[in-house]
Amino acid sequence: MSELAVMQDIPVTGLVLSGGGAKGAYQVGVLKALLELGADIDMVAGASMGALNGAVLACAPSLPEGIQRLEMLWNTLASQSPVEANTPAYLKLLAAAGLTLGTPLPGVFAQVPALAQGMRWVAPAVQVVDDWLESALLSDEPLKALMDEYLNTDGLMRGLPLYVSVFESRGGLTDLLRCTVAEAGLADTPPSHFVHVQSLPAHERRNALLASAAIPLLYQARQIGDARYSDGGQGGWQTAQGNTPITPLIEAGCKQVIVTHLTDGSLWSRHDFRDTTVLEIRPQAPITPDGSPLGAAKAALGFDSSNISRLMKQGYQDTMHCVGRVMKADQSRQALRQSEQALTDSLQRGNSADAALTDAMSRVQ
Repeated sequence: MSELAVMQDIPVTGLVLSGGGAKGAYQVGVLKALLELGADIDMVAGASMGALNGAVLACAPSLPEGIQRLEMLWNTLASQSPVEANTPAYLKLLAAAGLTLGTPLPGVFAQVPALAQGMRWVAPAVQVVDDWLESALLSDEPLKALMDEYLNTDGLMRGLPLYVSVFESRGGLTDLLRCTVAEAGLADTPPSHFVHVQSLPAHERRNALLASAAIPLLYQARQIGDARYSDGGQGGWQTAQGNTPITPLIEAGCKQVIVTHLTDGSLWSRHDFRDTTVLEIRPQAPITPDGSPLGAAKAALGFDSSNISRLMKQGYQDTMHCVGRVMKADQSRQALRQSEQALTDSLQRGNSADAALTDAMSRVQ
């Protein structure tokens, strides 16, 4: 934050980038609109794909360049999907479920809600499968390659403070079961942890980003310190505590926070943070065209050009609708305060000059 901003008492502004897989393309449109509206971003917090978007933004030397890099990244994702099967793990899961190779993966997930009803006896069995499965169903090598291309480690250490949410994992299938139980309203998941990426040892920074985006069962959990962590969006499921990581920004001193949502009808509420000015950007039309669970899964993994282009446009339009007028009004108030301060300073300088002149005249006489 600039010294001028501090002198004028302009609030420190944070940006929250929630998680949602391929729906993260929406945030590129959000950022393009915020840039057009003249927004200043002082800190970033992200969950899952929002953590990866936030890292690219944080390591750039300026907001315009960060947005340009993000647009390039998502154009790459549109032509080269990062979803790459880890075939041995997939076969292991099918074997564990007693299924045949021709059984589609959603068929496995479809059994989880029923299992949740008897979780007391199911949980130990699920843990056994987790221990045996070991590997995730998807390879994270494509994500690592993209990070090598678009993340500048030195730039990250000089850039905007970056916080990401991570969730302590008990195993992919176990984590998925816990989220399903929370979705059914039977019990909430434990809260996510928030990590300041620049404060981590160098060898753990990438792990924190990969962990935050490690969708349970699909991607491998990562080691940070003494524990293994996966997708940060899992924590506090029923209120989106982990998927909307505003808390670390408030604790770091942000008085104004811009929050983006990638879920239709997110239950997260800004009213839980009454001492902070929260500007929310929510989808004004369904961000997932098919509202079914399978449709949501397809949207999260739908790294195709038409879907990504649609989401970028929607993010831009929703931002203009949700916060455009508010931000323009705030900028007008700030400009008025600056004018008033400039006038006050001018009058003070004039009074000082008059006093100096009067003093000089008195000595001459």
